Amino acid sequence: MHIELGSTRPENLSTDVLVFGIHGKGGRRSAAWRSLNTAIGGGLERLLRLQSWSGRPGEVVSFPAPAGLRARLVAVCGLGDKGTGVVGAVRDITTKVSALTTKAGLGRVAFYLEPALAVGGSLGRPTVQALGEGIENGSYRFDRHQARGEAPEPSEIDSVYLYFAGRKERPLLAAAIERGAIVGRATNMARDLVNEPANMINPATLEAFARKLAEDRGLGITVLDRDACAERGMGAFLAVGRGASVPPRLVHLHYKPAGKIRKTVALVGKAVTFDSGGLCLKPAASQATMKMDMGGSAAVIGAIAAAADLALDVEVHAIFAACENMTGADAYHTGDVVTAANGKTIEVLNTDAEGRLTLADALHYAGGLEPDLIVDLATLTGAVVVGLGPTIGGIMGTGRSLVRDLRAAGDRAGEPMWELPLPDEYKELLKSKVADLANIGGRWGGAITAGLFLSEFVDKGMPWAHIDIAGPAFLDKPIGGRAYGATGYPVRALTEWLAYS
Repeated sequence: MHIELGSTRPENLSTDVLVFGIHGKGGRRSAAWRSLNTAIGGGLERLLRLQSWSGRPGEVVSFPAPAGLRARLVAVCGLGDKGTGVVGAVRDITTKVSALTTKAGLGRVAFYLEPALAVGGSLGRPTVQALGEGIENGSYRFDRHQARGEAPEPSEIDSVYLYFAGRKERPLLAAAIERGAIVGRATNMARDLVNEPANMINPATLEAFARKLAEDRGLGITVLDRDACAERGMGAFLAVGRGASVPPRLVHLHYKPAGKIRKTVALVGKAVTFDSGGLCLKPAASQATMKMDMGGSAAVIGAIAAAADLALDVEVHAIFAACENMTGADAYHTGDVVTAANGKTIEVLNTDAEGRLTLADALHYAGGLEPDLIVDLATLTGAVVVGLGPTIGGIMGTGRSLVRDLRAAGDRAGEPMWELPLPDEYKELLKSKVADLANIGGRWGGAITAGLFLSEFVDKGMPWAHIDIAGPAFLDKPIGGRAYGATGYPVRALTEWLAYS
């Protein structure tokens, strides 16, 4: 993708789509906007009023470029009221414009964003990076299993121009756009993995994908098959995969920077590639989207790919225990007692609370690597969706600064998280009559008791955070400009945290 920053007047710029990001209220328009208005003979503000323009953040209206411009389309996009934050708005409008542009088969886009029109404006690294992320995320489509018929082949944006009056900062801002594009591509990688149906992505094919990623990015990779996992005592993880025809395996990807290492992080992702609920069978409607139950593993794969592509100074271990939760002849039973790798026994009161069993052994494995920090990500509980809805993740953990830093990174990246407590008194809800722990804690506080269960498999003193992504990992209907299907949440937040925390 060709990236250029300059101060060309909008009427003189040859492009397919001319994009203006403007504030809804708050004073005079920029000189570039006035120049555009003059070039087309006036009437821009009246045209916006005719289209019921409000200027709210992320709002987009588009129309064929009037005579006097060297563009094919004009898109006017809302940045909200003057003085408000624009990072999220820039990401939203860029995503929408990118989707519009690629669907129309166009490849050149020019952005005129009001905060950028003066040196010292609010167009900093996070805003420009959001622009790059939006370009990639907006061009995403998952249509490989559909016949296109007579529909035109969508294109991808191959040229981006950004108006910026200053000269000294231009190379840094161009690099930020490219950085955002890298993060966007990593997010789309995760989306692809989650969107693929379970007959395409299973433990074997997910391992194959990880091996190819390791080869392409120069990552280390270790794979433990069922026998190797059994030798390590991973009875909780192996129990979940017993009913499936595809054997389980634990995959460990490793990125090590070439220079000085600032910190070492273990990212652990839930990788149940299809969850039928086991013998506690889910209803058919609930099973329909259970291809997404490996969203945690997709997120850690995307994050380690971004870390490698950006050459971050953080050592990253990405770990996932991949299996299917099925109802075959050897499926584990309700009431079984299984033993995890750390020696703790678990009474299985519900075979549909399987993700925490796989994570128990994966977390113990991660702890054995002696990282500085551990973060796990899982589409773990419906309870977190009830509490926080479809676009906000729940976060909890034992590392206070870790949780704080992850939340801050999520806010900057547009992938919000809300902290839930881990009260010791709730551990009583996980007591079993026949084992050390039960795998469920009852009806109330399900997201919290799931987090408390996982904490039993993290060594004391190890900073650890658990992010329940059951809501935002996959949308069953569009919301807030986000499309149906996998979102890649929280690859952007993880990469932001790895790079800047």
